[in-house]
This record gives sequence, C-alpha cells and structure tokens, in this order.
Amino acid sequence: MSESFHFLRPEWFLALIPLLLILLLSERRRRGEGQWQQVCDAALLPYILIRQKQGKASALPRLWLLLMGLIAVTALAGPVWERTPQPLFRSQEALVVLFDLSRSMDATDLRPSRLERARLKLLDLLHQRQEGLTALITYAAQPFVVTPLTEDSATIEALVRSLSTDIMPAQGSRPDLAIAKGVELLQQ
Repeated sequence: MSESFHFLRPEWFLALIPLLLILLLSERRRRGEGQWQQVCDAALLPYILIRQKQGKASALPRLWLLLMGLIAVTALAGPVWERTPQPLFRSQEALVVLFDLSRSMDATDLRPSRLERARLKLLDLLHQRQEGLTALITYAAQPFVVTPLTEDSATIEALVRSLSTDIMPAQGSRPDLAIAKGVELLQQ
C-alpha cells in the first residue's frame, strides 16, 4: 500500500477551466469592459456607466465562488492517502449449471448419495469461481430456473442446500430441455 497523497479521479480538475472562465467574464463585466466600449466613445463611458465602488466588498462574491468551486472540484477528484485497487476489467463470463434432480440422484452407489455429492461439487465450483455471472437450473421431467444469471454466488450457495428430488413436480430425466433453457438464459 502506498502512503502517498493522490487523487482517484484527477480528470475532474478540468472543471476548473470553465470556473476560471466564468470568473474572468464576471470580472470583465464588473469593470464595465463589455459591449459598451464597442459602441460608445471612451470619453463618454464614465458618464454613461454607473460603476460600483472598486472595493473589497464587490470582489467578495467572486472569491466565494472561486473558493467553493475549488473545494467542490477537489472533492470530486477524490483525494485519498491510500491507494485502493480500482477494477479496470470486470469479467462477464457466464456459467449456467444444470443440476439433475431426478429420482436417480437418490441412489446410494456413491456415499452418501449422488445428490449429496453433486451438491458438494456445486458448492466447490461456486467457491472457486471468483467473478462472472452464474445461473442454476434444476431439471427432472422439465427444467426450472432456480437463479438467473447473477454475480451473487452466495445466494446460489444458500439455495443449493435446499435442493432435493422431492421438490420436482414431475419425475423424469430431460437434460435436453434443461440445455435449451440454459442456452436461452445465455442469449438473454
């Protein structure tokens, strides 16, 4: 970690250019250096223009505008003492997991059961996945979207524990329909 003072968004300092232009135009207008010089004789200008006293009071609003503008631009530029990592690239890779919930998953040929092993594999997959979008589709006779594409794998992890073959309304094994549903999710 670097302990040096820096700005997260230094491009905001470009906003000082319009601020200075506004102040210059305001000062020019205050002095009367506007359009009257172009149409009137210079000797007549003191009699035509009504000028305020050239004192500190008339400059105070412009000084406040300059001060507030500098504070606002500096705040928008994001001054910090510690450098925080800024994500430059965010992976939008999509993964659709098809989870079989047919009665065959209740078989105990693998300890403790195929369903429990599949749950553990899915949880391992979610823990290893650092970024990207993930969706979960369960299927038996027909597919059901448990979670659409999301970056929140914690939600999917919470739902994985409640998956069982009993929640499917009709039994069967139609992975072809689940694949079609997964492709549909990816295309959206």
